[in-house]
Amino acid sequence: MTEDPYQPPTPVVTPPPLPEATKTPWNGWWTLLWAVVIFLIWQFVVSIGIIIAAFHRGLLDNMSTDDSDLLALAFDGDIAGTLTFISLFFVCPLCWMLGKIRPNYTGWEYLGNHPVKWWHWPFWAAITIACSLFFGLLAPFLGVDGPDESMVTMANTTQFPILLFLGVAIGAPLVEEFMFRGALWRGWRASKLGLWGTLGLTSFFWAILHLQYPPVIIAYIFCLGLILGLAREKTGNLWIPVWMHAVNNGIATFEMLQL
Repeated sequence: MTEDPYQPPTPVVTPPPLPEATKTPWNGWWTLLWAVVIFLIWQFVVSIGIIIAAFHRGLLDNMSTDDSDLLALAFDGDIAGTLTFISLFFVCPLCWMLGKIRPNYTGWEYLGNHPVKWWHWPFWAAITIACSLFFGLLAPFLGVDGPDESMVTMANTTQFPILLFLGVAIGAPLVEEFMFRGALWRGWRASKLGLWGTLGLTSFFWAILHLQYPPVIIAYIFCLGLILGLAREKTGNLWIPVWMHAVNNGIATFEMLQL
């Protein structure tokens, strides 16, 4: 059928754009609850790994085995590195799923995947290195004469340094940042806590995760957590604090392996 030249064509009506989908993160209490669940799963994985290591070394065959033997396994460089690295395959997907199941979010969007400029990577790495150097200069005046005993123990007990590196410089940054500057950050940042409350709480909980260290080092970890949180806030990208954390732990791992 040909078009009638005496009648104008029927105009094409463009429908109005759909309203943007509402995105609401988990509220503050649900965020905390999910974080506790993920943390318990993380510790369960580590505990199972330590039990397997104890069984492999025959410690469970000895009725006199006590908690100190299991604690020694937890600070064995090879075991600690391996278990920390393995943990990322449990914790990171769980944090991703925490965002995925929220309406109108993707897993990566929930954790933070805003595009960043190329210069953010060297810029925030330089800030991390500067913080590490500053603390290294200040440490002797704060009573820190050298590496912590736990670091010395892990360095002296590792037979495969690559395992220690994988755990400390790769596994730990991914696991801890996905939790603190990822899942926790998204929910708390949108709550009444706001920026400063979220900065303080995530840094505090991250710091007390490292109770094996003396108070001075825990205080440094808290301050570093504030900087990691600011990087997350300024860039909107989780991978920037992961990168900074990896740089910091990479320096620490290098120092450990020189012991």
